[in-house]
Amino acid sequence: MPRAERSDADRLTRLLDQLCSDDPKLRFEARARVGEVDAAWLPALLERFERLADTANKPALKAELERVRDRARANLREALSREGKNAAVVTPDYLDMLVSHPDRASSDLQPLTEVVALSRMLEKVGTREAARGVVDVYVRFGEFLRVDTQLALERLKDRAIAALIETTAHPVPRVATWAKKQLEDMGKAVASDAMQVLDSTLRADILRAYGKTRDLETARLLISYAASERAMIRLAAREAVAMLGEAGLWQLRDAYEKTVGQRAPREWPWDRVARELFAQFDRERLSEIYALWRRGRAAEARGDLDGARHLFDQVLAWDPTFERGASMAGAYLAYAERQADSEPQAAELAARRAERLAASGPVHERAASLRLTLEGRALYERGIVDEVLLARARELDRDNRRASALEDEVRASAAKDQSAWRRYSAAAVIFVLGGAGVAFMALRQRRASE
Repeated sequence: MPRAERSDADRLTRLLDQLCSDDPKLRFEARARVGEVDAAWLPALLERFERLADTANKPALKAELERVRDRARANLREALSREGKNAAVVTPDYLDMLVSHPDRASSDLQPLTEVVALSRMLEKVGTREAARGVVDVYVRFGEFLRVDTQLALERLKDRAIAALIETTAHPVPRVATWAKKQLEDMGKAVASDAMQVLDSTLRADILRAYGKTRDLETARLLISYAASERAMIRLAAREAVAMLGEAGLWQLRDAYEKTVGQRAPREWPWDRVARELFAQFDRERLSEIYALWRRGRAAEARGDLDGARHLFDQVLAWDPTFERGASMAGAYLAYAERQADSEPQAAELAARRAERLAASGPVHERAASLRLTLEGRALYERGIVDEVLLARARELDRDNRRASALEDEVRASAAKDQSAWRRYSAAAVIFVLGGAGVAFMALRQRRASE
């Protein structure tokens, strides 16, 4: 995590000071802004939390929370009694309760409000690092904030899984047991269940979390995901296997034998076994991708650009970073140039892919020029002229006839508009002068008659 910028730290300080202000209006306005933070706040949030956790008087904060909570519950009980209700009193959200508390005299109220507010902001950010921060509220401050932390983790749902898995390896048994209990309550205590999330980023975080715990019971699952077709999942699983290190040697050997059909040499260390196993995974995975790529190249050679594009699309859907991607750029560019007039949207998409696949060189520049031209044409048809786009397109490809034609069309339209404006202006001037002449003659005739 990079260090927080001074401006971000100052912005957070202002928000926390307003949350603890003596002015109720400022406090409630700041409370609303707590829910508006984003990932850019994260370094400042984590640094502020660490300083607060290192310096806070935890027993005093616990006593302050009990005092404020008792006061809030008593007020709610009285309100229900006045309404003739006998319902159970539900403790309000801790941050709302602290912000609403009228007695601001206690010196412990500000640090207590800050730690709860930081928990809410970390929850709002919701990344793996932020979820770790939410867990640390309980780890660093203890039992008096355990329930509030658990409620925050419930709201985070799947985004809390990786942080909780990491916490199951915490050196303090009480904390590790607590984390395991939270995963059990979520139905994610078993690795195969924990992986049942839809977001690929969260699945990658969960795999890395299991690698950090060095739990050998998850080794086979990690190795199986190392053959995933999704690059993000595959990389995370291989990183997790590497975190297991020597401890995962026998599981790696077993997987190697099942995949390759023969045992790995005994002299190979765990990292050699892992490299050879992952290489075999890649060969098997890429065999189908290469078959699609070869079919696409054959279609391109036949002049079937639409068929080539369709096959290359499948290759990129399977592996966006396919190592032979540059060889597909020419087909995408040729398709884009052919379809630019009849199907401009499909042509623009193909030009974008050609531009990305050919990282530099003539194909890249021609594709970028065509894309800019198509964007300029789409804007022009909506009544917007972007001369910068057209100029850039001409710079990239001097032979871009479409860009030249569009520039000529824009100039002709501008000249036509200017000519029409001049005619209308002249007509307006004639009308005004004529009206003035008629008025002058009428006034003169009137004076003569008098």
